[in-house]
Amino acid sequence: MIITNHLQAERSVLSTLLEYNDQYDAVSRIISVTDFESTAHQAIYGLITELASKGEPHDFLMVAELIERRHSDDISGYIQKRFAEIGGVPAALPKYLIFHAELMRDKSLRRQSAKILQQAIAELEGDTDFVQVTDGLQSDLIALTDNEEDVKEVYTMDDMLQGLADRMGKINAGEKPYIDLGFPELNTMVRAKAGNLVVIAGRPSMGKSLLVVNIQDYLAKYTEGEDVFFSAEMEEEDITNRLAAAEANIAIDSITNNEMTVDEKARFFRFFSDRKGGRLVIVRKPEITISQIRAHLNRIKREKSGKISSIGVDYLQIMGGLDGQDTVKKIGVVTRTLKALGSEFNCPVFLLSQLNRSVESRPNKRPVNSDLRDSGTIEQDADIIAMVYRDDYYNQQAGDKTKQPDGIAEIIITKNRNGSTGTVRLLFEGQYGRFANLMPHYQADEIPNYGSEQA
Repeated sequence: MIITNHLQAERSVLSTLLEYNDQYDAVSRIISVTDFESTAHQAIYGLITELASKGEPHDFLMVAELIERRHSDDISGYIQKRFAEIGGVPAALPKYLIFHAELMRDKSLRRQSAKILQQAIAELEGDTDFVQVTDGLQSDLIALTDNEEDVKEVYTMDDMLQGLADRMGKINAGEKPYIDLGFPELNTMVRAKAGNLVVIAGRPSMGKSLLVVNIQDYLAKYTEGEDVFFSAEMEEEDITNRLAAAEANIAIDSITNNEMTVDEKARFFRFFSDRKGGRLVIVRKPEITISQIRAHLNRIKREKSGKISSIGVDYLQIMGGLDGQDTVKKIGVVTRTLKALGSEFNCPVFLLSQLNRSVESRPNKRPVNSDLRDSGTIEQDADIIAMVYRDDYYNQQAGDKTKQPDGIAEIIITKNRNGSTGTVRLLFEGQYGRFANLMPHYQADEIPNYGSEQA
């Protein structure tokens, strides 16, 4: 049984605040009005807060006068009775006040958690959608432990200048202000940060899943924490084969069929040895839901290094819970929640998304934001949108033998809150399961204009 009633701690906190007028700021960072179980105690603490916010003393005399002035006779009598009880409780020493406030906060969290769980049980016993209940339950429980006072909201000019100086100092010391994705030209334009929702979009077979796996594999090797890739479509063995092919420089088919040369086997076993204990984690689950993603992340964080470095989700339109009516609204909930997960785990979220078929009917098949399926909410919530496009794929599909494959993939940045939009060219080596940096040999005026949706 959860012991939720701890009125003695509430009386001690209030008695101490009424005795020591300089202790309010220390306590207010830990508790709020709703952390008091007694409604009378809530009213008394509310009056103390009101007086403290005005810089006025909040002693027994001032608070008693406000009780008489603010509350009707019937309520006033009840509050005054509780107020008299507080007057009979010895004030704690200021150094013990924090412990009493933290005890109060703990009991408050237990009461609120029990209420949330009871509400979830009632919804489950009714006809509320299971996924909706579990998503709401986890969000509500996490919200309880969010300490809003740790998040600074008001910044003076001195605060801003100091923050700027601190960032400049970190850069001078070699710390990058953005996350290194493993592709220098992509880094320069994208500049992804922790908490960003990065949408990687493209038509099937463009290599969008491969690009995210390549990025997360790089992060797993060179950053702290676990990089988690949620695959609703690609099998774990296919991902592993591509990782081995990319690092060992062996064709995927040779690994799949175990038909490697002596040199290739040597490189393969080197990959096998080097990557043991690696921090890339694959979660393979069709129609995965947001609640399942959060549950996996919390478990991985708890069991592994205690930190999530990046999150990849492949892909949006086949996640669970999106079928039926109001698909656009449901996708909006998913994108907003995934963005919130990035803030919650302090890491970027790479969300893969399909494009509409309409792109195939245009002579110029380079995608734009309106080609995103259910584009409104995706475009609104994303911090960065990158489209993957390969001319080689369409030339091959059309049977055009006049154009020799060049292996060039265009990563078209169509939205970027952290930097500029434009196009980065990478080398697509599908046989090795990887994208690679491309030494550009094009003149700047040869880059097509992708700013228009016109063919």
